[in-house]
Amino acid sequence: MPIKSLEQAAIAANKDIFHKFPSLLQNSHSVSNYVAEQLSEWEASSARKLGTEFPLSSHARKISGWAPILESRDLTRATLEKAVDDFTSFCLAANHPSNHSFWKRLVSAEETKGKRSTRKNDDLSVSGRLLLSEWQKIMDHIRSEWELSTIEMLRAKLLEDLSLILERMDLLRGHLEELGFDPGLLLDLSKGYLTTQDIEQFHRWAEYLKEDESVKSLCELLGKMRQIELSEKIEKVRVNQTRQVHLPDINSREEIIGIKLGRDLEHVLPSEKALLADEDTAILFDLKFVESRLMCFDMQGIQSVQETIEVEEERQVEEADKQGPMVICVDTSGSMNGTPETVAKAVTLFISTKAREQRRPCYLINFSTGIETLELSDDMGIASLIDFLKMSFHGGTDVSPALQHALEVMEHDKYQKADMLIISDFIMASLPEDMLSDINKQREHGNRFYSLVVGSSFLSTRLETLFDHEWVFEPHSSRIQELVSFKGRVLDEGLAS
Repeated sequence: MPIKSLEQAAIAANKDIFHKFPSLLQNSHSVSNYVAEQLSEWEASSARKLGTEFPLSSHARKISGWAPILESRDLTRATLEKAVDDFTSFCLAANHPSNHSFWKRLVSAEETKGKRSTRKNDDLSVSGRLLLSEWQKIMDHIRSEWELSTIEMLRAKLLEDLSLILERMDLLRGHLEELGFDPGLLLDLSKGYLTTQDIEQFHRWAEYLKEDESVKSLCELLGKMRQIELSEKIEKVRVNQTRQVHLPDINSREEIIGIKLGRDLEHVLPSEKALLADEDTAILFDLKFVESRLMCFDMQGIQSVQETIEVEEERQVEEADKQGPMVICVDTSGSMNGTPETVAKAVTLFISTKAREQRRPCYLINFSTGIETLELSDDMGIASLIDFLKMSFHGGTDVSPALQHALEVMEHDKYQKADMLIISDFIMASLPEDMLSDINKQREHGNRFYSLVVGSSFLSTRLETLFDHEWVFEPHSSRIQELVSFKGRVLDEGLAS
């Protein structure tokens, strides 16, 4: 019964969820699969719970122990009395009427019968089976009620948990789709918790990206930081090709290909047939026929067949390591307060979410005079990202700790040849000489360094030389300097290749 009831409860829960979130489940295959997996896991865990947490399981084991004894013809009155006591104890624990006086009278009656009847054992056995039947009937009824109420309670909890997750997914799904992301990224919301304020904050960042086309263009451009450096290599690969081949068909007689010796009268040469015109030479024809030495036309046909051959080809492929890891440093100092910080975090949200979708390693550093870090691993997603981006220092600006930590991260195998992007207003002091030297060393190892200046300030010549490319975004005018020239480089390199 529990398994069938669980299946019915799961089907009902699925209908309730689908009725509540039809658009989300119909438009996202990954979300609908997630719901199906949750329902399947719920069935399995609920079945384990029903099998192990029945509050009267000790009494159920007692029934199993008493069953062979109460059905035995060797049942004694003392044993029956003990069984009645256990039955009464069970009814008390189950808060069910035990009718104790009836069972006591029955045992007393068996004692009286035993003194004046030779069928004592048979009568005790009947009483024992009657007690066992009543005991089992009450146990089945109580267990059935407990299972149904427990299943309903578990189903309500499942619906509550799923609804909470799907409601958050539904609120954020539209923004993700507008930004070109798969709603399946929201599945990691089940591993974290988003408050209403978190969702409102995400909404503000997403709306900023949606309404300001220049910011979105900048995000898409930053996502292609390595595109201008994509190199191609030639690989030799072996592929199968099919071709038509013409082969002789010995079973066909379509055209003459020569002369042969034989005895095929249909194809005998006219000169041989001329031997039959004279009686003397006719004997020669007969001799040639017997010895299969008549000159005959050799006939055959041609058939077309397909054969597969393996050939070697050269193909150009893009080097895979060019779209690699990313390290993003976000300035949340006091000078970034307001629109610049909103732009910086909107850009970080877009790029890190894109990296998460592409399964590219991404490391975030939030800095002012101190730093906070977050690595977007496989088990960390939107919820953790939003929680991280909410942090702000609003103190002074010192990029050195962030840069130093980023350089240490780049020394790990996972972040070799990583792209590092610093988003800041760059109202800060110069960097120490040893750090400049470390940056140049990392550049020699394949790492690239980029800067996005948010505001009207420009990098000093000293800082500007640190970066492989620089963008300047003015939030009030939505103007992006160097955007056109960089796009030109992307296009030129693409055409050249």
